Amino acid sequence: MSYVFLVLLILVSSCTLVHAQTLAHHDRGNSRIIEDATADQVVGARAIFLLKRLDDDVIVYDSLGDFEGSGLLARVPFETFQRDLLEITPELQKLLLNLPDTALRADLINAFTSYRDGADSWEKISERRVVYVCELKSSERDSTSDAAFVAGIPYTVVVHWQQANKYLQRAVRDLGLK
Repeated sequence: MSYVFLVLLILVSSCTLVHAQTLAHHDRGNSRIIEDATADQVVGARAIFLLKRLDDDVIVYDSLGDFEGSGLLARVPFETFQRDLLEITPELQKLLLNLPDTALRADLINAFTSYRDGADSWEKISERRVVYVCELKSSERDSTSDAAFVAGIPYTVVVHWQQANKYLQRAVRDLGLK
């Protein structure tokens, strides 16, 4: 697994000609990978590298039962995940626009969408630092249904992380790195 991401790192690092020439001079094995990589593969590798940042933030459980045993949604606080998501979004969107309409592009888009949807759900249950006055009014809503809805949100987040990871792993395979 670490070899795959080492290859990814090498591909991403090769974006500049000077850096690629330096790598080729030092290591003939790595230079062959760089020479054989197409522009789409370099773009795809960079997109995978960005999404891997989000994947490293979250916990991907094998089952919902494993999640119930732990209860943790991520390795980082919501604010950190949100910041990472916002930081990678502009570059990732540019990269995705440069990829042809292939399975790799679809898997990268699906992975990103799953991380974003997970963040949207997670935000609903994260503690806010601002209290809105309009929310202080008494409401006529059924508090039982609200509680049931809120109780299910962590499971929704976990499923989004599982889906995102599945698409990210498929993208790695689509790129031929695994």
